[in-house]
Amino acid sequence: MNLKQIEKYIKEYGKDVYSFCIYLTRNKEDADDLYQQTFLVAIEKNELDDDRNPKAYLVSIAANIWNNHKRKYLWRKKKADIVYLQGKDMEQIADEAETAYEELVRRDKIELVRKLVYELPDKMKVVILMRYMEELSVDEIAASLNIPSGTVKSRIHQAKERLRERLIKDDKR
Repeated sequence: MNLKQIEKYIKEYGKDVYSFCIYLTRNKEDADDLYQQTFLVAIEKNELDDDRNPKAYLVSIAANIWNNHKRKYLWRKKKADIVYLQGKDMEQIADEAETAYEELVRRDKIELVRKLVYELPDKMKVVILMRYMEELSVDEIAASLNIPSGTVKSRIHQAKERLRERLIKDDKR
């Protein structure tokens, strides 16, 4: 892979891959490292191909690196600390017609959904982020993670059920 090809992939998919890394790690420093490792692995493997969805390939590399990192960390520490990104509003500015109260309610709901997604087990969290954040198909996720499509569908369904239950429980408060 030559320098022009690398620059092309970084220019076309870099923002999406970095965004995925931020959502996955919830930490800028870890996201920076994961992003760099993703492209280094892609360069080493030299298997990026415009005909085979390079974005899905890059996201799968990031997910696999992160899963390996988490596995090693859990093995060493026996438990994971989850750090929530505070003070960063990643949503678009609300329409001017929306009242301040409606905007506050909307942001609270978005933050609650984010929090609930990050409380999901890693297996569910990764497929949810790949499906809804990166907009990858079930087959692309399955190929990226080397798992059957049925497993991806099952994890998405289970995650959505857990999220639905928690949102209903939260609305009753």
